[in-house]
Amino acid sequence: MLISCTKLVSRFVQKIRPFSRRQFFSNKMQEQALERAEGSLAFPFLDEASVEAYRESRTIFVIRGLPGSGKSTLASTIAGKYEADCKVISADQKIRPEVSPALPEEYKALDEEVVHCCKEGVAVVVIDDTNHQWERLEKLFDIASEYQYLAHLVEPKTPWKNDCAALEEKSQWKLSQSELKNLRGSLEEAVYPLFYGWFLTHKSQSHTKEKGKKFLKTLGELDEFKEHWDDFGGAASETGINLEEYFERKGILHCTTEYSDYGKVKGAQEYAELEAVKKFYSTAFCLQISGFFITPRTAGARVQLTDKQLELWPADSEKEAMPSEELPHGSRAHITLGCAKDVEPKQTGLDLLEFVKLEKEGQQALAEKDIDQGKLRYFGKGMWMLELYENVTVKTIFGGFYPKHKEGKESKEKAVAENKEGEEKAVEENKEGEEKAVEENKEGEEKKDSKASQQEAKPAEGKKKGKCTII
Repeated sequence: MLISCTKLVSRFVQKIRPFSRRQFFSNKMQEQALERAEGSLAFPFLDEASVEAYRESRTIFVIRGLPGSGKSTLASTIAGKYEADCKVISADQKIRPEVSPALPEEYKALDEEVVHCCKEGVAVVVIDDTNHQWERLEKLFDIASEYQYLAHLVEPKTPWKNDCAALEEKSQWKLSQSELKNLRGSLEEAVYPLFYGWFLTHKSQSHTKEKGKKFLKTLGELDEFKEHWDDFGGAASETGINLEEYFERKGILHCTTEYSDYGKVKGAQEYAELEAVKKFYSTAFCLQISGFFITPRTAGARVQLTDKQLELWPADSEKEAMPSEELPHGSRAHITLGCAKDVEPKQTGLDLLEFVKLEKEGQQALAEKDIDQGKLRYFGKGMWMLELYENVTVKTIFGGFYPKHKEGKESKEKAVAENKEGEEKAVEENKEGEEKAVEENKEGEEKKDSKASQQEAKPAEGKKKGKCTII
């Protein structure tokens, strides 16, 4: 009887176990299928066309949104897509989301984990958190900038992402609708980057840098270039000029589309709302480098844009730089490879337009030479353009660059200085006021004493006349 019961239980378990697994995965698949049908997981970085580029890149996905809005589902989907190339760092069950003046201490441990991933060169790092406070975003942006990672701000696309009544039921933190509304308020403010553009993948950066170095080295060794060392002023010596040292480059190689200055530049917020910008944000693109160029100020790569890429190019980019010229749309597109000392990277695009202007006017080069990479032309004043025999294709990802506000620190320091100056001025004015008051008081006392003396003297004289003295 005991054996029969054991067999019975065994058969029952064998039947129920497979059913439970199937039921679990079936429910999970139905949930994911429903979310996909609603477009909640329709992100470019999950498309196969972009996955390869992200595997070659260094990216931090900063997922932000209300509790229960689908952040963890999105994070796990990214992890499933990139597998060993991805690391998810979650604040779930660790840090309670709330609006507070200071960030919780628990974030330090999370940041250490993020830094560790960056040092290890993990291709895709996912931060699963509400990320509703600007101070928190700044910290993550700082880490991304320091380790040359591209930061992407991503929000869930679930239909209930802003429905506090629905989120009250879904959130594991059991937050009230009032608490959720407070959090929602801090998430509704738009976050704009310093600039938008195509950012080269880690692999394409290395490739482009090598091509650029080869160009600079070859150019520096040419007799034709040595004849014009004086174009570079004091940088040239009797033995020549080391162009690789002359041009300095920092940060991720990129092709800027729109300078936003955190949404403060005129037209920047309108650019962010363009359908093409929203559609292609975080999408992988292949850019074509058609040439390399240098001037005494900058070194850059000339980029040839396709019709699809031109959808992201501002209509007034060239006109804004050269108002009196009618230059081709997209002709300002470039990648800055380096700048001379004290020269800003934005100068590279202006230098490129000088070449475009000369080409439009039919200006003939003062010197030409065929080299291994292509045809080299010299236009005077240190302007050298290499037209490549074969375009160089580089993989890029369209997004924004979000460094920490420099002016924030400067403004704070300025405010502190002004406050200190104001305090010192107030103290000085107070001191002067006190001294003046003392002086006026002293003068008043002296006048009072003088008046009293006069009053005493007059009655005495009077009494004397009346033959009476008052003591």
